[in-house]
Amino acid sequence: MSVRTTLNGTSALNRRGLLKTAGAAAALLAAPRLATRRASAGNPIEIVHWSWLAASDGEIWARMIADFNEAHKDKGVQIKMEVVPEEQYVTKVLAAVATGKAPDFGWGTAGKGAQLARDEVVIPLDDLVAKAGLDIADFSASSIAASRYPKYDNKMFMIPMDLMSLQPEINLDHVKEAGLDAANPPADGATLLEWAKAMTKRDGDKVTRSGIMMTGSGVQPTVTWGIVAEQMGFKRASDDLKTACVNPEAGKQAMQWVLDLFDKHKVSTRDVTDRYKAFGTGQGSIFWTGPWTLNGYVGQKLPFKTALFPKIGDKHVTYFEGGGLELYQQSDTGRYEATMQAVKWLSDNSFLWTTVGRGASPRKSILERPDYKTTGNSWDVRGAFVDGMDFASVGEIPVVNGPNFTIYSGGNFLAKTLEGVWSGQTSIDAAMTQIQTQWQADLDEG
Repeated sequence: MSVRTTLNGTSALNRRGLLKTAGAAAALLAAPRLATRRASAGNPIEIVHWSWLAASDGEIWARMIADFNEAHKDKGVQIKMEVVPEEQYVTKVLAAVATGKAPDFGWGTAGKGAQLARDEVVIPLDDLVAKAGLDIADFSASSIAASRYPKYDNKMFMIPMDLMSLQPEINLDHVKEAGLDAANPPADGATLLEWAKAMTKRDGDKVTRSGIMMTGSGVQPTVTWGIVAEQMGFKRASDDLKTACVNPEAGKQAMQWVLDLFDKHKVSTRDVTDRYKAFGTGQGSIFWTGPWTLNGYVGQKLPFKTALFPKIGDKHVTYFEGGGLELYQQSDTGRYEATMQAVKWLSDNSFLWTTVGRGASPRKSILERPDYKTTGNSWDVRGAFVDGMDFASVGEIPVVNGPNFTIYSGGNFLAKTLEGVWSGQTSIDAAMTQIQTQWQADLDEG
């Protein structure tokens, strides 16, 4: 999944100065690398890659790196992968770039790296892409657009590797028990609630099995609010990134919709803390989540299928997340070209990654392969995450303080503000005022 951390501590001005000073010093001290020697099988170039993928998707990504190394064992290039904990990733990248010891490339999330781009931690890729011969025309237009930053000359700072969305996973045993038709899952808000009520189990007033998997705080209610709010007509920022909280009344209506799951319809419980474990052990019937969960649930033989996210409001949208590879600033700029060639190979050969690993492919040529739908997990559990990309548009806000706007987060400003609503400590009106004030300041900063 994506890096969900903010960049705290040193001021942006100090960071930029530190990076330039450290880079200059590193240029004088660093041993010659790619720019000063020719690759050979006996003396291979080592490209350093950092990854924060640590679950089942991490296992498939390790296979991707191993495949690259096997294909290049006689070509003088190898990738050395190091796994860095997700919560430490951005901090470690900043420190590594500042000391001139940055990895050559790593994982990023579309729209989240505006601050890294501003501070020249990640580098623009347009010229390197052209030189490497990576076919940008083969990528979906939306994936390329999400990898660019309008405030930084619309340059490209990430090579898309997968496209992810949130879609419902539905426990088939619960569907059968409730006498529902698994072939016709809920497509609208009213039917969704009918299904949730039919599959919910209670002991008195206590929900013991949630028709809709929810938690009392953190990611799940936050991302639910974000999707439903945009379906109801709310926008976190205007298209020109100048106005925060367009149509706040719709945002308030969505907060009430989430609260009603707990208190009015009683199809969810605040008592769940580990949503992944709870769904996997049958404590929830409908769970909207991402494709990173598939291999785990398939491996434990959970009886489930996926469906498209219902249209609860007037606009059919869901959460979008784009994963990709970014290059980090090097004192030896000669490393960039070989690194981009490695990234190109990983992209060109990402069939395994986007059939068995996670997400839908951003590459048209891969989607068009006749075996794309029949490789990896069955289409019943994988298909919605591919077909659902057609309406997955609730992504990141590409500004420096973009993490404050992220709806898939359990610890950012938004999640912490909404926690007061879910617990009854903050009114809906007060929460919207707090959100609007903070987000407007974030947009004003740029």
